[in-house]
Amino acid sequence: MVSRGSSEKISQRQAAERQRWRRPGATALALMLAIGGAGIGAVPASARSVPVAGEPAQVQDSPPAILPAPQSVQSGGDPVPLSGKVTIVTGTHPDQPTVDLVRSIVQKAGGKPEISSAPRSAGKEIYLGTAQDNPAIARVVAGMGARDATDLRADGYVLTSGRYEGRPVVALNGFDARGTFYAAQSLRQLVQRKSVPGVVVRDWPLMSIRGAIEGFYGIPWSQQARLDQFAFYAEHKVNTYIYTPKDDALLRAQWRTLYSGADLDRMDQLVKGATAKHVDFTFALSPGNDICYSSDADFQATVAKFEQLRKLGVQSFYVALDDIPLSFHCAADKAKYPDQGNWHWLADAQADYLNRLEKEYIKPHGLPPLQTVPTNYNGSGPDPYKGEFGARLDPDIRVQWTGEGVFSDTITTASVQRAGSSYATKHLYIWDNFPVNDGQRGRLFLNPLTGRDPDLYKYIDGITSNPMIEPYASRPALAGYGDYTWNGPAYDPAASMASALRELAGPDAGTRAALDTFADLNQNWPYRPATGNAPALNKDIQDFWAARDRKDPGAATALLARLDAIERLPQTLPRMAQPGFARDSKPWIDAAALWGTALRHQIAMLKALDAGDGATATTEYFAASSAMEQAKKPTVPDLGDNGAVVQNVITPSVGDGAFEAFSTKAAGIYRDWLGATPMVSAIHPGAAASTLGTYSSYGTGRMTDGDPQTFYWSNQAPVAGSAVQLDLGAVKPVGSIVVRQSDSDTQTGDMIYNAALDYSADGVTWTTAGTFTARPLVQYTFDAPVQARYIRWRATVPNSGGQWVKIREIQAAAPSSATSNLASVPGQGAPAAFDADLATAYQAASAPVAGSFLQRTLDAPVSARQVEVVGAASGTVQVQRAGAWVDLGPVQAGEPYTAFAVDPSWAVSGVRILFAPGSQAPRVNELVLR
Repeated sequence: MVSRGSSEKISQRQAAERQRWRRPGATALALMLAIGGAGIGAVPASARSVPVAGEPAQVQDSPPAILPAPQSVQSGGDPVPLSGKVTIVTGTHPDQPTVDLVRSIVQKAGGKPEISSAPRSAGKEIYLGTAQDNPAIARVVAGMGARDATDLRADGYVLTSGRYEGRPVVALNGFDARGTFYAAQSLRQLVQRKSVPGVVVRDWPLMSIRGAIEGFYGIPWSQQARLDQFAFYAEHKVNTYIYTPKDDALLRAQWRTLYSGADLDRMDQLVKGATAKHVDFTFALSPGNDICYSSDADFQATVAKFEQLRKLGVQSFYVALDDIPLSFHCAADKAKYPDQGNWHWLADAQADYLNRLEKEYIKPHGLPPLQTVPTNYNGSGPDPYKGEFGARLDPDIRVQWTGEGVFSDTITTASVQRAGSSYATKHLYIWDNFPVNDGQRGRLFLNPLTGRDPDLYKYIDGITSNPMIEPYASRPALAGYGDYTWNGPAYDPAASMASALRELAGPDAGTRAALDTFADLNQNWPYRPATGNAPALNKDIQDFWAARDRKDPGAATALLARLDAIERLPQTLPRMAQPGFARDSKPWIDAAALWGTALRHQIAMLKALDAGDGATATTEYFAASSAMEQAKKPTVPDLGDNGAVVQNVITPSVGDGAFEAFSTKAAGIYRDWLGATPMVSAIHPGAAASTLGTYSSYGTGRMTDGDPQTFYWSNQAPVAGSAVQLDLGAVKPVGSIVVRQSDSDTQTGDMIYNAALDYSADGVTWTTAGTFTARPLVQYTFDAPVQARYIRWRATVPNSGGQWVKIREIQAAAPSSATSNLASVPGQGAPAAFDADLATAYQAASAPVAGSFLQRTLDAPVSARQVEVVGAASGTVQVQRAGAWVDLGPVQAGEPYTAFAVDPSWAVSGVRILFAPGSQAPRVNELVLR
């Protein structure tokens, strides 16, 4: 589900936007389960923290923190030890998951639990249940000076601990079974030193829907990951899971087909797994790509699908109408709902279909109200579709909405009130596209949930988070949603995130510190302008530069310590209490470690430069470069067009740009020291075109405007043969070609992943210069100029995951005066040794023979002081003086940097290396004439 525009009406532009979101990125929409009970705004804010008459007064000593933050916690009275024999009094209809949880809590505290349906009135007891299922519990709660849970709302509970009739007693009294289960989850957090402090907790959620939707594009969660998520949701009082993975064809392309065999068994296991953890499993069907809304057969197909899932235990159903074609698929719909140009035709057809489901299936079975996401699902302002859809829709049906945008930086009370009015619904709830990364598949988002007004609970039914492709790495954000939706006014983003990270890391202090270090590297959420960027790493970097400017000998101490911790992440993070997080995050962990190595080498390089040791500095420069090249390799998997997982497709981006910024600055200091200036070749003017469509206003002219910050953006994924093309207007000599794609030179993203670089004089006969895989930046230099009018960047296979294409620049340059008579590896010709870019190099394809050389001639003689060679080559360095080549001295392949003095009185018109015959194939990054 995604929209790239801000228009508040459905339009042709939105049609293109919907097409866009077949692929990852804007995110999916299909959501939610409705929960009965009191409306969210029923509890005034003042009731959340005011002590209740007759309950113990709060004392100074505070019990351990409970998350989500309870509405009321009062401490006082004696603690209840859980060692020794502890009787768990369950009542006549115990909730088995709660009984099992309490038993495990007692056992972990060193106690010996015994289960009894009736009180024994002796020794230590834990009462649990509702007043209906365990009548004794209300008497116990009252006897401990508190009110029971009967006046709370769904999922609420009362937890009391202390003395009852002189004995140590704990009571877990839920408004309902799930409330009792949540009371046990709070008890789990309260246990300290094998006892429970004396407390009275009265607690209830402010939002009735609190959950997550597996609604992203990309590799779906595994069955085990889903089951593990349910356990995690239970611990964080998250009550909703929306099942709508895009890979399940029986939800979308084959939505009319019933589950069978292994697929049916899989669904049965999921539903049972969710139910066992008190998580409501919502089944979301997406029929909009081909449904006939007025067809009784399609209605019955929907009912049959719902009924199959209801028999498995599903109670909550959802119809997703997002990201679908803006057209009807049958003549009957066109006849029944004529297009009057105001989008009422679509709104009416959809509302009638949903209303019939609500009236003829949902209500007769006593199910919670149907849920839906409309086709126009963001923006709070009114438009003809929203108003008609809402006015015609059954008022009980819940309507989901993503905020002002598909990705909403902030969601305010004013915004949700306006949206509720525009959609004419009293049952609005939010599909929140955070921390989803299907549009930024090279990223992890480990920053806390922020930007949501604390009192949204007064105006919406709830929120579901669209998490990342990586299920375990999504947990920190999902814990934040649990805390926020339970008690928004008390939500503390930093405290919530810190608690979630501690939980994932486990008790070991070193592992916790390592996870904090890694989380710091993944803070930038690109849809939030004022987001943080690796704040701890950036502070150490800034302190380093400031101390270096002061010539402080200890300038690098703190930064090197952090880099050491980053380099050790691949060893420390797998020791986490939740190993799934390290498995999910392995590409980013490994990349971070490589970046840490690279920066450590660059710090050593800077130290060598300060000492005037050019050879050591160059060795460290290339060691850093090697680590960075490894860090930039694609190691993140993705889905292929056939639905199979393809390994090593996407480059992990980690460090929020801090690594790259440091590296760029350090490399610049080296280049300044080296004194290399680029040999400039004229860029041929040209016009760009594309066989792909164009998204919105991101036209083809942006590929040739000379600005690498602008880009052409396709509106579809490439197939084999898709291409962007540069027309130079006439046949011209071409010495080099540059293609910049994705959002930067270093990160994969929207781009052609498997590409060929072609050139042609007539546009009919083409020559392939080279092929490339996962290269956001291609710099191709020819050994000898080629004659071409057309340059083509062509897809050789379809993009995995349906990624679109961004091209920032495509350029062809005239030949330069750099030449070699020793053939190069294709694309790494002689000009690369004179471009002042150490990331490129002239790389010979074979060992030199007698007379092999690399040289550059000048248009006019200059006075020079020095010649420098950076790379790996053996031979003699020479300058041209008065038409003759003069030896400066030998260079050896084992010396990465060599400098030769030049008599400044000489008029130098060229520089070259005369390679030693039979030596290894030379690689020259730079041949500098200063």
